[in-house]
Amino acid sequence: PGCRQYGRLEKLFEYTYAYAKSQPYSSVDAFIFAGDIITSGTKDQADNINDVVSRCKQPETPLMCVYDNHDIGGGNTIADCEQWLGVPANEDRVINGFHFITASYDDNHSYQSRLPSLYRQLSAAKKEDPKKPIFVFNHRHIEGTVYGSTVWGTTQLSPVLNLFPQIIDFSGHSHYPINDPRSCSQYLFTSFGCGTLSYVELEDGMTYGSVPPGADKFAQFYIVEVYADNAVAVLPFNIMTGDFYNVPSSYSGEQLIYYITNPSDRSGFSYTNARYKTADTPVWPENATAAFDAVTANGATVTFPQALDGEEIHHYTLVLKKDGRSVGTYRFFSEFYFEPMPQTLSWTLEDLEPGTGYTVEITGFDTYMKQTKEPLKATFRTVAA
Repeated sequence: PGCRQYGRLEKLFEYTYAYAKSQPYSSVDAFIFAGDIITSGTKDQADNINDVVSRCKQPETPLMCVYDNHDIGGGNTIADCEQWLGVPANEDRVINGFHFITASYDDNHSYQSRLPSLYRQLSAAKKEDPKKPIFVFNHRHIEGTVYGSTVWGTTQLSPVLNLFPQIIDFSGHSHYPINDPRSCSQYLFTSFGCGTLSYVELEDGMTYGSVPPGADKFAQFYIVEVYADNAVAVLPFNIMTGDFYNVPSSYSGEQLIYYITNPSDRSGFSYTNARYKTADTPVWPENATAAFDAVTANGATVTFPQALDGEEIHHYTLVLKKDGRSVGTYRFFSEFYFEPMPQTLSWTLEDLEPGTGYTVEITGFDTYMKQTKEPLKATFRTVAA
C-alpha cells in the first residue's frame, strides 16, 4: 500500500502468467525471490507481501524464498521470516526433475552454517544426473562473477559452488541492471545477477554517484525456461515497459536472451571474461556533433548523440577546457538501463565564467571499458555579464 514495489510485484506475477499462457507449456512451475523481500524486516511489510502473493500467485505455483540482510534488518530472525511468509529459508526442491536449492543467511549474517548441507544437496543432485543444471539461489553475488559482485559480493559460498560446473546461480543485493551483458557470467559455474523492483544502482565514480537520476523508474526480473535437453534460456523482463529487454548493442533490435546450452560443460561456456578481449570499440555516429542551449553567463547545456557499440554503451566522460586546460571533468551513465535507451544525452555545466570560450571533449565507454578512439569535441562561449 502506497509503495511502488508492491504494485510492481503484482505486475511481475501478471506478466509471468500471461507470457506462460502464450507458450506451449502454458503454466508457471515456480516463483523464486532472491532475498531482500522484507525491506526493513518488519511483520507489517511481510503481511503486505503476503497480500500481493495471495491475490496474484496461483495456489498451485510454488514459491521459494531466500532471506538476507534486509529481511532480518529489523531485529527479527530467519525463523520469523519463515513464519511470516510461510516459506523455508533453505530448500532443495525438485521441480520437473530439476533441483532448485535456496541458500539463506543465518541470524549471524553468515552463510557458513549452510555450507555442509548445501554441499550434500549439490552432491546428491549431481549424482542423480551430472549433466542436468542445478539451480541455486542466494542473495549476495558470488564475488568475482557477475556485474556488481566486486562491490556487493561474498566468497563464503565459493568453496562449495566452485566444485559444481552445472550450477546456475541467481543472486541479487546490488541493484545492478540485468540487461548489462556482465550480469551473466561463466567461469567455474554459471551466474546471473538479478534485478530489483525498487531502484537501479550501479558502480561508483559518476558525478552524481552510484544512483543515477530517475533511478526509481526501474524494475526488472528474469523469466527462466528449462528444456528437456538440459539447455536453459534466461529472459530479462522490463516491468516498466511490460516487455522483454532488447540486446543492448547499438546494432541489434533483437530480444535479449541468455542461452546456456550445456550447463555442465565448462569448456563450452561462452559468457566468460574472454568477452573483454573480443568486444569491439565504440564509435561516434557519422558526422556526430554536440549542440549547446540554455547558454547564460554562468552555464550551458550540451546535448550529444549516443556513441555506437556492439555490446553496450555504458558511460561517458566529459572534460571541460578553457584556454586548452581542463577546468572540470564529469562522468555519467548512458542510461542503458532504461528502455528505450535515449538517443541523445544532455549535461548541464554550471559555475562558468561570463563571456568566456570553452571546449568540451566527450569520450564514450562501453560495458567492457573500451573507449571511443577520439573524443567528440565542441566549443561554445558564455554570455557576457
